[in-house]
Amino acid sequence: MIYVDPADTIEKLRKMKAKRILLQLPDGLKPRVFEYFNALSKEFNVIVSSEGFYGACDTGTMDVYGKVDCIVQLGHSRIPNIDYPIPVIFEEYLEDAQENFQNVDFSIISNSGYKKIGVLYSIQYKDTAENVKEHMRSIGFEVYTGKKDSRISYDGQVLGCNYSSLHSISSEVDCFLVISTGIFHSLGAQLSTDKEVFILDLNDRTLTSMMERTERIKRKRYLSIFSVKEVKKFAVVVDSKVGQYRIKVAERIMDVLKRNGKEVVLVYTNESNPTDFSNMRCDAVVFTGCPRVPIDDQERYEMPVLTVTEFFMVFNGNGNGRYVMDEIVGVDPVR
Repeated sequence: MIYVDPADTIEKLRKMKAKRILLQLPDGLKPRVFEYFNALSKEFNVIVSSEGFYGACDTGTMDVYGKVDCIVQLGHSRIPNIDYPIPVIFEEYLEDAQENFQNVDFSIISNSGYKKIGVLYSIQYKDTAENVKEHMRSIGFEVYTGKKDSRISYDGQVLGCNYSSLHSISSEVDCFLVISTGIFHSLGAQLSTDKEVFILDLNDRTLTSMMERTERIKRKRYLSIFSVKEVKKFAVVVDSKVGQYRIKVAERIMDVLKRNGKEVVLVYTNESNPTDFSNMRCDAVVFTGCPRVPIDDQERYEMPVLTVTEFFMVFNGNGNGRYVMDEIVGVDPVR
């Protein structure tokens, strides 16, 4: 069961005296659009965004901000260190999935010799995570909750681009458990640490290790990373989304490429389109926006697409061959 009370949103909108509202719903919550729209439109002029979006880092483009007083985004938590251009209300949809882990066999963790477990979660399972931690303590595990940084709302929470809750306790634990669905968050976690990561999938009601799958992905990443050393033409991409805008990093990468004798263009985008880079005849792309685009979408591109840290593995010799996940800690103000 997923729950949120539109009355809470309405009260917040009243207090800020908003009139024109942009409503954003992720695909998983769009079946509830009529319910939420009808509740809000009794008092406000509401427009529903049909565009896909990727989280609290993605609240629309600058042209949208001038047309509404407030954005209401469902399903995500605020990124505290983003300076949003207009007020944004984030309504967290929390899923009650307590019954979904009661029959899960946690012995795969103990049989691997692990006792001290760092527990992480995606936002919709914040409450469920507390129940999982209590259950794990009851069967003999030592449970640790990591500390967030300024991009995260809650201790223990992870984003696809930020694993500060993981890093803060890495020296104290034997392994990590990610409470979520699918592999998106757990893959990022495993790419961020050498310690084993397990995914407790509350849809499938399964508990599995991410180590083997992630090693296969790393091998593919290394092929992309070290194939760009000798190529000539690079596109350095800046994502204009308010929570992904890293122009200073892009300018630094541009300087490095020029010093290495490369041809380079700076590209702005709000939605990366592989065809655009094929039409530009790019040999390689460095993407400074969401680091999951190169990792999750590489097969859509004809040329290698690197994250920021992957780029510096090649051109600055960072990492000594060890894979380093690109994580967004902060962004630049959108101009």
